Amino acid sequence: MDIQQLKNFLILCDTLNYRKAAEQINIVQPALSRQIQLLEIEIGALLFNRSNRAVTLTDAGVFFKKEADRILQDLNKTIVHTARLHNGEAGEVRVTHSSSAMNTVVPSFLVKVKQKWPQLKTIAQETSNHQQMEMLLARKSDMGVAPNIGLPAEVNSRVLYRENFALILPVNHPLAGKELTDLSILRDEPFILPQATTCVNYMATILQLCQGFGFKPNVAHESAHSTGVLRLVEAGLGISIEPVSSVKGTDMNVRLIELKNVPQKAEMILFWLKERETELGRFIEMF
Repeated sequence: MDIQQLKNFLILCDTLNYRKAAEQINIVQPALSRQIQLLEIEIGALLFNRSNRAVTLTDAGVFFKKEADRILQDLNKTIVHTARLHNGEAGEVRVTHSSSAMNTVVPSFLVKVKQKWPQLKTIAQETSNHQQMEMLLARKSDMGVAPNIGLPAEVNSRVLYRENFALILPVNHPLAGKELTDLSILRDEPFILPQATTCVNYMATILQLCQGFGFKPNVAHESAHSTGVLRLVEAGLGISIEPVSSVKGTDMNVRLIELKNVPQKAEMILFWLKERETELGRFIEMF
């Protein structure tokens, strides 16, 4: 059977008259009779009681009519939903991000998507650079936003913005409020930084920055999220180096010294699978 047979069957159910049904369908009556006979043969059940005076539905016909109605309604919903998915009007878009990205580009992206496609579900998940890439490659996310992340060959990207790093200190630290030109003074300070295994390229940038002043940071505590890092600094457990945007909008008792004169910069990178670029193009353009 095909969709047109089901539609013709339902028209006959409504009219209970072969001639009137054939006129609505715009086919000859014998052709409609043959279609219904073939449908009954395929199903293995009589759908109509036929007599010279009237055509009525059998019990099997009543059941099949109800189910055929449901099938065609579900099909129509599927067609409409598929078109909406294609046009970005339904479904979901999944974005992973760093803490600092939530302080800058991610909220405005979510607002733009919701304004343009109200029925589209948006999922934003904060996680480490390493886990972001794992999720992308496993297709558990659609796009990611992270600072200084390493990218495999199957991934495309673009830099959304560049910003300075900043030294983050507890409010009562002796260096708080001072201008620093030589960071070598920090060689004996306890640092709070992400795990190297979760943010390889990002940590390589931080290490390069410190090594430019002749020291390797003494890592006393590790945290994969900027919020966690800032809380530990606030508690006086050490100092850190973070992108300036990491402290944007926060209300914590920390001091920030922007490192304007170092060559290393935080680069916020939007990335996605190359093979999905056409599919995700409308979202990529919104960042």
